[in-house]
Amino acid sequence: MNIQSMLLISIKDIRLLFSDKAAVFFTLFFPLIMATFFGTVFSGGGGSAGISLAIADKDNSTLSQAYIESLSESSALNVQRLDEATAKEQVRKGKITAVLIIPEGFEKSKQSLFDNDVPTIELGIDPSRKASASMLKGLLMAQAAEDMQKQFTDTSLMIDEVNKGLESIEVEQFDDPELQTMLSSVKTWMEKSQQQANVQEDEISAVDDSNAESGDVEENSFSGFTPLTIEDKEIQRNKTGPQNAYAISFPQGMVWGIIGAITTYSLALISEVNSGTLGRLSSAPISRMTILGGKALACFMTIVFVCLVLVMVAMLFFKVSIYSWPILLTSILSCAFGFSGMMMLLSVLGKTEKAASGISWAILMLLAMTGGGMIPLIFMPKWMASIGELSPIKWAVVSFEGSFWRQYSFVDLMPTTGLLLTLGVVCFLIGSYIFNRREIN
Repeated sequence: MNIQSMLLISIKDIRLLFSDKAAVFFTLFFPLIMATFFGTVFSGGGGSAGISLAIADKDNSTLSQAYIESLSESSALNVQRLDEATAKEQVRKGKITAVLIIPEGFEKSKQSLFDNDVPTIELGIDPSRKASASMLKGLLMAQAAEDMQKQFTDTSLMIDEVNKGLESIEVEQFDDPELQTMLSSVKTWMEKSQQQANVQEDEISAVDDSNAESGDVEENSFSGFTPLTIEDKEIQRNKTGPQNAYAISFPQGMVWGIIGAITTYSLALISEVNSGTLGRLSSAPISRMTILGGKALACFMTIVFVCLVLVMVAMLFFKVSIYSWPILLTSILSCAFGFSGMMMLLSVLGKTEKAASGISWAILMLLAMTGGGMIPLIFMPKWMASIGELSPIKWAVVSFEGSFWRQYSFVDLMPTTGLLLTLGVVCFLIGSYIFNRREIN
């Protein structure tokens, strides 16, 4: 492969790009408009579909598993199971709102209805999220109250509990007054269970109220009866979130710049084939791989240029700071490499400009919709985020966010970088193979 020829071809293609006003607009200015527009829109704030809650089950019992399942069914919670260390680290990074730790002995205390052994859980939450903490406590207490009510309405369970008490009295050889006290205690607990049912309705309605943060739910709010004890543990969050909405929207803008570049160069390649320009170029003493390498290099350099321009604008005019320049440059270079290869594949999907344009935009729009190009990743529904794991657009957005506000290390960046480099190699080889098999006039 002739490196000098490849550079000359890439410079020629870059000059052609910047001589086309429409191509310059969609490659450079349109992404800037998109980044500014969405940054302004999202400056007004956003919300999530539910409170994200990590649960670490140290009891690992039947009742603890059932308790987790019941919490998972709540539409107000987004529950995932993690080990304690990982869960706390996720809270510190701001990726999860809180961590709930179920200690050993949870099942035993939950089964004991007639003693003072109250089920206890530990709730670790960022102290700055007081509204979420109040909402979460209300949900946890309401669920515990519902579970307790089910226990009291379970006839077989109540009989078992009473029998346990009577057996204990018999073993200890208590007098009749003690037995009377025990029976009286059972009656008292049954009456309180009815009171508990009434309180539960109020608790659930308070949780569903959008202004629930004004009414904190305390552990001892059940008229002296506590179905659950919540031990608060503050977990200070590391300040790794986005500085502002523009730190979220500009990675999106950089992706749109990439999309503009690869569509422009893929259509330019088809245009040169159909106009005979590439045929005349092929008659020169240079190989097709050199020609294709020059096209890919031009796309690569354009992507790098557009991304750096958008980064400079974000820093100078929108107060966006860069966490790590080495991480950012690595992200830009890997994205430029990956999408330059993808450009080669898109350029051979159609034999005419119109066909190639339609196919390319359809593919790229689908990848952008699921990969965070249209809806920021931080606001995407869970199901869409799962689908987006397969989108190269998401790999690019995540890698850019890693240097903007996610505070990625090179270890954190390795998965997306590896995927983008693999994408570039595979797409370039497939595109080159198909291109070389075609007749060029």
